[in-house]
Amino acid sequence: MPVPVSSLSVAVQGVADFLDSQFGEDVIVTATTPQRASDIAGGQTATAHCLNIFAYRMAPSGFHADAGSDETQFIRINALLTPFPADLDNAADDADLRILGHAVRVLQSHPILPITAAPLPGAAITEPAGRKDYRLQAVMLAPPMEELNHIWTTQQAENLPYRLSAVYEFALIPIEPLEPRVVAAPPQTLMIDASLGVEGAELDYNPQSVDSRAIPLGDKDTPPPTNWLPVQMLVSGDVLTNTLAIPDNATEVTLAVAGPQGESAAVEVIWTLGDDSQTAQAAQIFPIATPLLDAPEAEAALTLAVPVTAVSAVIRARPADGSAPVPDSPFSNALTLSVT
Repeated sequence: MPVPVSSLSVAVQGVADFLDSQFGEDVIVTATTPQRASDIAGGQTATAHCLNIFAYRMAPSGFHADAGSDETQFIRINALLTPFPADLDNAADDADLRILGHAVRVLQSHPILPITAAPLPGAAITEPAGRKDYRLQAVMLAPPMEELNHIWTTQQAENLPYRLSAVYEFALIPIEPLEPRVVAAPPQTLMIDASLGVEGAELDYNPQSVDSRAIPLGDKDTPPPTNWLPVQMLVSGDVLTNTLAIPDNATEVTLAVAGPQGESAAVEVIWTLGDDSQTAQAAQIFPIATPLLDAPEAEAALTLAVPVTAVSAVIRARPADGSAPVPDSPFSNALTLSVT
């Protein structure tokens, strides 16, 4: 063969194989030109009638206009279904009408092909890896007589008379590119950066900052540790803020924690010392009483143990279960303390 099989040839042959399975041994189904099908049915060695599938038109799907050259394209084909009765002793005078009528009846009853076999192309095409499987929809068309006459008059055969035919559209057929696009793997980590101001909206890429938090997404078969995160803010008088200056002898700050009522949040304080080292306080567990940050029930006292050389601290919260943080759970928005 000059080239290996393609999804187009597999699709046409798949339609032929399906229709052939709906007839007995007295009818064979071919996928060739009308002239050749007529020769097959009219030959002296012919033992069966012929139903021919002649694909004469190919068109784009009309739904995938933005597909690139390295992506799968989808096409439609128009095919002429024509019966060619053989010159058999026991052949009925209306054998062609019986054959065509049964083919139309089969496609009307089973518009999605193949109906019992595995989707195309199956084992006929093994490259590229990850090739799309597909089933074809058969839709009867009613082209103008000028189009049908053009098909028959261009066969360049004097002994090929016009025969009653049915025209079907079979779609959609994927056409795989020679070099498929390499799809990037799904992200494994989500970065959340909460900050005030809109300066970052003009940036193509927001760089990481001290407020950035990495949330592992895991794989699709591993459920997340929780399906919620607490939200926290510092309380300064009647104002909610994400930054607060505290004296070096402070023993607590007021925190507003919101989330699903009845859950708990584990709040951690991580101190940054004068030599840029860090030390962390033990997590403190706060029951969540309200989903509203500005509700009085959201306020709680966060105990502080300010180290001697501390210059700042980051407060972060995540879901808790009982008296401990939920293992591997992500942190929510971060708050900042500066030691004065």
